[in-house]
Amino acid sequence: MPKEDQPYIGIDLGGTNVAAAVCIGDKVLSRDKTKTKADQGADAVIKRIEKVVDNVIDTARVSRDDIAGLGIGAPGAINVKKGTVIEAVNLGWSNYPLGDILQKRVKIPVVVDNDVNVGAWGAYKFGAGQGHKSMLAIFIGTGIGGGLIIDGELYHGHYFTAGEIGHTVVNAGGSLGRNTLENLASRTSIANLLAQLIHSSHESVISELTDGDLTRIRSKVISQAVQRNDELTKRVLADAARVIGISIANTVTLLSLSCVVVGGGLTEALSKTWIQQIRQSFEEHVFPPEIKKCRIVASTLGDDAGVVGAAMLARDRLGANP
Repeated sequence: MPKEDQPYIGIDLGGTNVAAAVCIGDKVLSRDKTKTKADQGADAVIKRIEKVVDNVIDTARVSRDDIAGLGIGAPGAINVKKGTVIEAVNLGWSNYPLGDILQKRVKIPVVVDNDVNVGAWGAYKFGAGQGHKSMLAIFIGTGIGGGLIIDGELYHGHYFTAGEIGHTVVNAGGSLGRNTLENLASRTSIANLLAQLIHSSHESVISELTDGDLTRIRSKVISQAVQRNDELTKRVLADAARVIGISIANTVTLLSLSCVVVGGGLTEALSKTWIQQIRQSFEEHVFPPEIKKCRIVASTLGDDAGVVGAAMLARDRLGANP
């Protein structure tokens, strides 16, 4: 059987959850998810990964021998040649040989990359980035991450950190903690700013939506506030969209990309208006004007971006689609 017709496992390893799926192409045969519980140590996390791998294989009704490979997207900087997690703060890992350890435990060939990179690969292969040889994927949620596809290949750079758009400075004169894209436009930063403004007597329906507990501001609450025409929330989001558009414009100007895929939990919650605001800022700042033709589109894979991208990265790196 050609490798492209064989099932592959994709795993999205996050600080909160481990998601896994068995995929053939973009078709998901089975899914499972569990809590990461990184505070219990690396070995406990590996055991939990093993468990979801067993579960998705059983649910997909395939033999372990049929699985041609496993791809895993992990947070932080990844040495993709060695399959090592160089640093993952939210897991507490440093120079952790994830690929070698996981491969010995699951008895399946393993490919490791950054979690945002695998999401970008999923968008490129099967999502909104199809048909574009060079593109940026930017995911806006708890933080902001990015992945770059250059001439049909994931671009990692010399230090394996390419695509970290969230850590680029967009407000050089800003105060400490208010100068990078992630500081200014992630869901976390938006929620924190809304809470600060409400505490300082700015009126918002968010107080009602959270029953006064402003630590509960998440993407859904922000979306509900927009639907109820909350002026404070709309102003904060407009400022965030402006700096996201500037960052995208800088990247597209530098690399002359033809497509930018915008995803993540906040993007999914806010939908078309959010993309339109980002696009408007992009067009105001990109150079030269010809580059305004660059497509800026919402991700279409949703929660499957990570697992599908990881599975397809394993397929492609293991020789099925050179």
